[in-house]
Amino acid sequence: MKKVLSLVLVALLALATLAIPAMAEGETFRIGTYFGITGGNSAYGIECRNAVRLAVDYVNQNGGFNGQKVELVEYDTQCSAEEAVKVATKLITEDKVDAAIGSMNSGEVLAAAPYFNEAGIYHFGCGTAASWMKEDWPYVFRAAMNNAFAVPIAANLMVDLGYKTIAIFNGQEEAALATANIFEETFKGMGIEVVARESYDAGDTDYSAQITKMMSANPDCILISVIGETGGPLVRQLRQNGYTGIILNKESFMDSQIEIAGAEASNYIAFANPYVTYKSVDDCDIPYMKEFLQRYLDAYGQMVKTDSAYRGWDTVMVMWEASKIAGSNESNALVEATHKVVIEGLGGTLDYTSGNREGYNTFNSFILVNGKNVLFKTWLEEGGYEAYLAETGNAK
Repeated sequence: MKKVLSLVLVALLALATLAIPAMAEGETFRIGTYFGITGGNSAYGIECRNAVRLAVDYVNQNGGFNGQKVELVEYDTQCSAEEAVKVATKLITEDKVDAAIGSMNSGEVLAAAPYFNEAGIYHFGCGTAASWMKEDWPYVFRAAMNNAFAVPIAANLMVDLGYKTIAIFNGQEEAALATANIFEETFKGMGIEVVARESYDAGDTDYSAQITKMMSANPDCILISVIGETGGPLVRQLRQNGYTGIILNKESFMDSQIEIAGAEASNYIAFANPYVTYKSVDDCDIPYMKEFLQRYLDAYGQMVKTDSAYRGWDTVMVMWEASKIAGSNESNALVEATHKVVIEGLGGTLDYTSGNREGYNTFNSFILVNGKNVLFKTWLEEGGYEAYLAETGNAK
């Protein structure tokens, strides 16, 4: 009798083992990350990494990728494209990662992404430049904004205001330069004259000479296409040099930049972007975003100050959804499944069904007024422009 019971017990244990998800014990889905944690734009890299970690924790608490626990293999690119290539090579050849998430600095993604694509590794970049998504890299996706998609939305604000001339100030970094070029082409096609164009080099801190040249051209508006913490000092110097006009920005003017520029100087900065930053959780009235902000605050003891955190969270959520659709963690299956993903992101709907490997294909425009990001259309309809003219004394 004991022998029979023992045989039954063995059989039941065998059946129980078969019921466990078909992943070997201890087996994980390894995602390699390469972010600039030190270097010129490290604040952005740190927040993106923080959000990726937060998202991975959430995914692991809710079943992982088809039963596999997600493990991060993290490297610091030092905000260097050359280092990003070295890291990519290591992640592929030594760490043998299953997927990868790349930097917010588009120059690093442009340099590293082709290695992942050639290796057939599922990859998301967090930079916003149009350039690297123009490449024929089927394994490379994005869950952040494409600056090129923002350009026509932002440029149309000029039409709404009746402006005819603009000056452009841009950096030489990939996203800054490429976006400024697209803006210039778009303005010309709209009959808006670019009366001045100035630039800066990495490491510059005094922009007064360029500002003087732009202001002497007497533009209706000034566009700034810069990256990282350049935005704060630049806006502060624009206002200190007497420019009181509306500033058009290539992306949202984030809390980290407002802290440097000053709240008053940051008034009347307009932009197109899926999302904005908030001073506090209570300032946000979007449930999903509010939930994320509270989660981030609880985990790290401070509010999100850049939109890089949003990009990191959205990226992991899209990858997770693709794994559910695919029912597999193999790269080709994930790639195919991503083209079927439609989920709610922190900036609205992430929809990959058009096949362009981009999630955010359209979004809103905003203007900063008294520290608040106001929908541009609402601002116009409620007399905001007239109030701006009265406040600044600028002619309509």
